[in-house]
Amino acid sequence: MNNTPGAKFTANDVTLAVMNYNGAERLPGLFASIDRLERPPGEVIIVDDGSTDGGTEKITERYPEVKVYGMGRNTKILNMLRNRAFKEAEKRLVFIVDNDVELQPDCLEQLITAMNSLPQAAACITRAVHWERPDQIYQDGQMLHYVGASPSLNRDCLVTEVSNEPKISIGWGVQIIDKVAAADVGYFNEEYLLGWGDDGELNYKLNLTGYRCYQVPDAVVLHKRGESSKRYLAAVRNRLRFILEMYQWRTIMLALPAFAVYEIALISFLVIKDAGKDYFRGWAYFVRHLPEILRVRRKIQTRRVKRDSETMGSGDIFVYSDYVDGKVLAFGYHWLNKFLNAYWRLIRPLV
Repeated sequence: MNNTPGAKFTANDVTLAVMNYNGAERLPGLFASIDRLERPPGEVIIVDDGSTDGGTEKITERYPEVKVYGMGRNTKILNMLRNRAFKEAEKRLVFIVDNDVELQPDCLEQLITAMNSLPQAAACITRAVHWERPDQIYQDGQMLHYVGASPSLNRDCLVTEVSNEPKISIGWGVQIIDKVAAADVGYFNEEYLLGWGDDGELNYKLNLTGYRCYQVPDAVVLHKRGESSKRYLAAVRNRLRFILEMYQWRTIMLALPAFAVYEIALISFLVIKDAGKDYFRGWAYFVRHLPEILRVRRKIQTRRVKRDSETMGSGDIFVYSDYVDGKVLAFGYHWLNKFLNAYWRLIRPLV
């Protein structure tokens, strides 16, 4: 948070940090959009995860003022890159940007305005629209589903159909963060693999401990979605960590029947997708790391000022349409959501 009385952040207080791995085809478009920003950030850096395509070298030839911090190898752990950005940033605000987006000219100015005006703002998260359909939403902030998933908030809706008011949120990877607040809650957890929850866990910690993270619809980026690997292992192990680290014991106990139904649905889905081994690998990781996860839990829970009912909810769980590409899967998905939504209405007053 901006704790200096009367002080206001400006673009000069921002380090724009690009997370990059083999982005030679995408980086030029991103940097062209940075050039078009109404006000440039105080600093631009690249945190590179062992790229081999020469993309960062071409950028630094064109932009010699851009500093590149290499990880020395391909870690495949995006939270390590994000934390490296906090370490290397010379400015108070760190605008974490993936290499597959382009920024609208007023994006940074909208984020700074939000950081200066929204109560207790520690992070502000962009709205992403589809590159091919900029009138259609790709990502519009997130609410935590109580079973440890994400509802499909505004996905593929038209921009004109949804609210433009900022709201408390957990995020996706393109957001501006006060690094003082991030340090206060322990930065990003580097045990989270790229997949569900890797970015939102920091936002959730901030929200639990009295800071606030907002989704800012007027801060827009265009997202170029390409083919991506199915991150089933990450989704399983991240979710298990997240639930045990973040939830109150009361919530866990009350939600056990819902967790059981969701687990049955999840393992069935992964077996159908020939990825059942990822489910068991995720649980094996969880069991091996249980003592460490419980230590993290104790740190988080001692800082908690919000009840779970204030920070989570329900709704239809988001899945890509090609993930439920058959009648059996579509039927199961429909009735899973029916059950989970009804069960949340039952337990929410007690959470």
